[in-house]
Amino acid sequence: MVEENEMLKMVTPMMEHVCDHLCRYPGEISDQEELDKVCGGCQMGDHICNILNTYNQINDFEKTQCAHLLKEMAIERAKHENMVADWKWHLKERFSRVV
Repeated sequence: MVEENEMLKMVTPMMEHVCDHLCRYPGEISDQEELDKVCGGCQMGDHICNILNTYNQINDFEKTQCAHLLKEMAIERAKHENMVADWKWHLKERFSRVV
């Protein structure tokens, strides 16, 4: 199973509280199958999914400006390292002939 994220740990007790203490249907409907049908049509699950999806989108590091900048830095660092390696090679070639 996927590791439970922090937001899910927060919304689960909220959903349980709403369903167990604020929803009127558990007090009105004693038949579990009928209650399951009512709960299946409840929009609370949709709201929780929207909260979790929004949280996951906001916290997706790969989509952040920071991730973009880190990738650009890695590309520039590689270019720089290649340039330094080229210069070292040219200097070695040039000065090895002088000796």
